[in-house]
Amino acid sequence: MMMEVISGCLQPDILLLTLLGVIIGNIFGCIPGLNAPIAIALALPITFVLNSFQSMALIMGLYMGCVSGGLVSAILLKVPGTAANVATCFDGYPMAQNGRATDALSIGSFASLFGGMFSSICLLILAPALANIALQFGPWEFLGTALLSLVLVCVMSGTDKMLKGFIAVCFGLILKCVGISPVDGVALRYTFGSVSLESGFNQIVIIIAVFALPEVMTAVGKLKERGTLSEVEKRRFYCPEWKSIKRNIKLMVANSAIGTFIGILPGMGGGTASLVSYENTKKLSKNPEKFGTGCEEGIYCCESANNATTGGALIPLLALGVPGDTASAVIMGAIMLQGYTPGPLLSMNEPILFRSIIFLVFIANIFMWIFQASTIRYVAKITQIPKDILFPIVSFFCILGAIAIRSNSFDLVYLLFMGLIGYAFSKNGYPLSPFILAFILGETIESNLRRAITYYGNIGNCMIQPSIGTVFTYAAILLPIIMVVVRIIKLNKAKK
Repeated sequence: MMMEVISGCLQPDILLLTLLGVIIGNIFGCIPGLNAPIAIALALPITFVLNSFQSMALIMGLYMGCVSGGLVSAILLKVPGTAANVATCFDGYPMAQNGRATDALSIGSFASLFGGMFSSICLLILAPALANIALQFGPWEFLGTALLSLVLVCVMSGTDKMLKGFIAVCFGLILKCVGISPVDGVALRYTFGSVSLESGFNQIVIIIAVFALPEVMTAVGKLKERGTLSEVEKRRFYCPEWKSIKRNIKLMVANSAIGTFIGILPGMGGGTASLVSYENTKKLSKNPEKFGTGCEEGIYCCESANNATTGGALIPLLALGVPGDTASAVIMGAIMLQGYTPGPLLSMNEPILFRSIIFLVFIANIFMWIFQASTIRYVAKITQIPKDILFPIVSFFCILGAIAIRSNSFDLVYLLFMGLIGYAFSKNGYPLSPFILAFILGETIESNLRRAITYYGNIGNCMIQPSIGTVFTYAAILLPIIMVVVRIIKLNKAKK
């Protein structure tokens, strides 16, 4: 059977569609606002004229290409193409500004390949066991996981910035509360009578506003400057040096495992994985002060983690029929359009298609890396464009991306407002990653908190349940206290 799967996936039409999906996906990933769910959704009408194997080849190519494509704009322009590439900006952009744009892009593309292949192996070997673990997670477990993720991001920002991190978290959670309640779908919160606020704030618009517009504002006084670029003309294919890969191999393995696990949990996604892995790597590093200045580890960790969520998100989709993120939910619709139902019956009734999807993930990741590594010498030249030309184009795509998502002119209003907030945050030392993570996880926290209280009766009963959710919740409460106590002890010793 496996030989039949491999021979079927290596057919010219399947390979061509996978490559086409990767190329289009990379383009969508590079442009802020045009992410994987949009790309896959736009491709659904095309799948009507394709058979099931051709459809999955195109869809998997789009999925892998989009998630990895966002690193290009994140590194070169400090504009994450997707939510999964937010953390890539932290070290990728400074490295590009230091004249190492091609190094940053080659590291990012290789880490993306590693994370994608790692999660694909997990998808192939560990799908049943990992799906069972995710199946045992209830609302209290999801709540504990989300709370611990937020606390870790704040704590790992450093003791001196921890309070500002929690302020940013609160601001992100408040913004996520605007609109219709995600639980009952009826109650309106913080709309102030405005119909435009009933649908809340869009995640991609917020990310564009917080990361892209402040950079444009900062660059207003430097319009004539050009970025620096190294070794563009010397190589046709870019891959990190072997000593760099060898030095960071353990880092990629650890963060790929984190990304795969987070990808399995519905609602988490690549944005959560990249931010958590970045802060965790920074905390465990012997030289945490290098992070944010163009550190290789900062790119290796977040890109391996966010691409590992792709295979992780497909595990519950293919094994249980439960999508792990928005993109996999659209993929589920694509599979159902072909007349199949994702879940245990798919592997039983259509074993060749089931295994072919997994094998296509491998092929798409390889194509993604080859395409990115061979085009770095061209896309890296973006940094040489004068800023008086580049940033108006960036602003245009930011506006286009904000409009394209929901075709709502109100999105432009808070795009500008949140851009000013992001600018104020960056100028006053408030970390952006806790804010973004809180906004991404806000709905998960609220909905699972209310469900857990409904199920157990009250929050007190939740806190005494023998569950991993209880362990995570207590850890989220105690960790900041421990960090403050340790900080006080260190200060007292320094005074003596």
